[in-house]
Amino acid sequence: MTTMYITANIKIERMEEEEGKVYYLATSDEIQGLTVQADTLSECIEIAEESIKELIDIHKKLGNPIPIHTTGKEIVEVKNFTIPLAVPA
Repeated sequence: MTTMYITANIKIERMEEEEGKVYYLATSDEIQGLTVQADTLSECIEIAEESIKELIDIHKKLGNPIPIHTTGKEIVEVKNFTIPLAVPA
């Protein structure tokens, strides 16, 4: 059985506080209500994925449309994907 996914873009920003503490912030223009903050990039991605699932579930239970604005995108089968990764040189 193939699992189908809705594709949507999230933006993850590396943030730094005045004291030098680094954290990551995930938001999206396509997913209403998504704002995630975490200490590591991997944690930010993981929490964002769970948050999106929860947002979809809440809207389904309320009978609302799914809160993802994906102009022209459809539910797709995900086999491979590419994530750009920036590392200090």
